[in-house]
Amino acid sequence: MTNKDRILSVMTTAEICDDCLSDLSGVHPRQTIYQVCSQLSESSLILRYKGICKRCRKNKIVSQVPDNARSNVETAVSKKPMQIEPDGTNAWYWEGNVKGKVVSYLVQKGYTIRSVANTTSREQGKDIVALEPDGNELWISVKGYPEKSQHVQARHWFSQVIFDLILYRGTSSTAKLALALPEGFTTYANLSPRVEWLKQTMPFEIFWVSENGSVRVE
Repeated sequence: MTNKDRILSVMTTAEICDDCLSDLSGVHPRQTIYQVCSQLSESSLILRYKGICKRCRKNKIVSQVPDNARSNVETAVSKKPMQIEPDGTNAWYWEGNVKGKVVSYLVQKGYTIRSVANTTSREQGKDIVALEPDGNELWISVKGYPEKSQHVQARHWFSQVIFDLILYRGTSSTAKLALALPEGFTTYANLSPRVEWLKQTMPFEIFWVSENGSVRVE
């Protein structure tokens, strides 16, 4: 997957700055974002101008996919099979990629993104903190799918996100809670119904991210 593909895969019709694009796409340094986005702008695939970034809320140069160009952008993203690197970060189900898709989805729905933890550096804290259009905070714990010892590790990761939500509720009684997982894996599909009782006691949502990048909320 090329840098251009990575950048386009997380871009939406919402305005976003180069720094935030770098965080979401995993493309570094930021200068690479500038170069690629400048080329995309010259090709009329995206708009680029001074504005307010929808993620960090700062006044910067932002990029945006026009509504009428979304199909062209999807065509521009390479369809070739993705080569999995040893660390698994190119896989669509890697935690950082799942997180990026959820953030893009939230921005499209009018949420304000307050913070996103850096997956690569294993930054501590809540994975995603977003402000809903009605003003309520949403706290999301995110996991990908493991490359090794998949069944056992996936069960462990699922337990981790559930425990995260319990800790979140202990911190705040008002924040809305959610977890985000890649869709299409049997372990997660089998485990999620088993915590339905907890959803009744401590309401939370599940953001399911599919291989094609779409997000389904349960």
